[in-house]
Amino acid sequence: MRKTCKVTVNEETFVANVGDLLLDGAIMNGVELPHDCRTGICGTCRVRRVEGKVFGGDEAGSDMIHACQARIVSDLKIVTEAVPDPVSLSAQVTHLVRLAPDVIGVTMEVEKPLDYLPGQYCNVQFRGFPSRCYSPTYPLQRGPNPHVLHFHVRQLPDGAVSMALGTTIRRGHRVRLTGPFGHAFFRPKHRGGMVLVSGGTGFAPMWSIATAAITERPERELIFVVAARDLPSFYMHGALCRLALFPNVTIVPVVTEPQAISSAFRSGLPTEHLPNLSPNDIVYTSGAPGLTDHVARVAKAAGARCYADPFVSNAKHDETTNLMSRLAGWLDSGSAPTLAPQHEPPQPPQPPPQPRRPAPKTRMPQDAREYAPRFARSEISNSR
Repeated sequence: MRKTCKVTVNEETFVANVGDLLLDGAIMNGVELPHDCRTGICGTCRVRRVEGKVFGGDEAGSDMIHACQARIVSDLKIVTEAVPDPVSLSAQVTHLVRLAPDVIGVTMEVEKPLDYLPGQYCNVQFRGFPSRCYSPTYPLQRGPNPHVLHFHVRQLPDGAVSMALGTTIRRGHRVRLTGPFGHAFFRPKHRGGMVLVSGGTGFAPMWSIATAAITERPERELIFVVAARDLPSFYMHGALCRLALFPNVTIVPVVTEPQAISSAFRSGLPTEHLPNLSPNDIVYTSGAPGLTDHVARVAKAAGARCYADPFVSNAKHDETTNLMSRLAGWLDSGSAPTLAPQHEPPQPPQPPPQPRRPAPKTRMPQDAREYAPRFARSEISNSR
């Protein structure tokens, strides 16, 4: 007969066999533990061990363990991080604006403020459409309103929901929001360095984390690697310029397509421009699974904590969704008009681009902390 152990997760207790994975034992006994990749990479299932021992999944010198990799070998007592309880709220679309040719900014007014942590996401169901998962984000301009939520949605060519934005889904459309969900959220009171890595509309949750981090401690060291396909894809450039004004913030803009317009932009993949990490760093990443998996592996090898939010696209041929299905991908930007009705206040006009000679390409420092220019505003405004 196999030996059993008593496992306590917060205030819930269950019995599991010796050798069982902690995550599997919890799920089989109806105890909810956050999880995603089940490979020990994403960091979603990290819990704090208070008492007992496990085999595997632990971190040297730390009481944190990965529930998906840790096998039970004794009685255990663990605790998880406190997160807001999911709720269901009704909302209404109040504004639709085209941020880029295939990215729509969606603003919704909720019946009451949603309690969520920066970086979490919601299950969003527009009336008459299947649900999708989007991350509420901090406004690109002006301050937040507790009764208003902002989302960045990439339009997929075969998207049942995204392609309806601005046509069937317009101002006044009713929405049902459920959430928050996700564990790649901002952890306050971290005294070490912070690194954020985003790809495409994965910028939305990372922008929320960045603003929360700087609000908590304006002098903190923060490196933000922001990736897009090409220069016009940076619909978020104005927000990044404001963030770059803080003394210890470094913005590393990356484009995958070659360009000779501005030396402020790095070429290649965002994973090629990560800073040298240390165990004192904390890393957040959001975007395509290939990006988040790579960043998580680099962070793990360096001993840094990493919280990943992989995005997976939904199209008409696959309407089955789960809480971790996300819209994402690369985006193009431009100056297309707003999708809001004509009586919606118009967006302020953008200044015409200033001609400039192409800047020579410069070598990206091995460590982004050495990158002195820190994303000069003139470099970005002149590249549009």
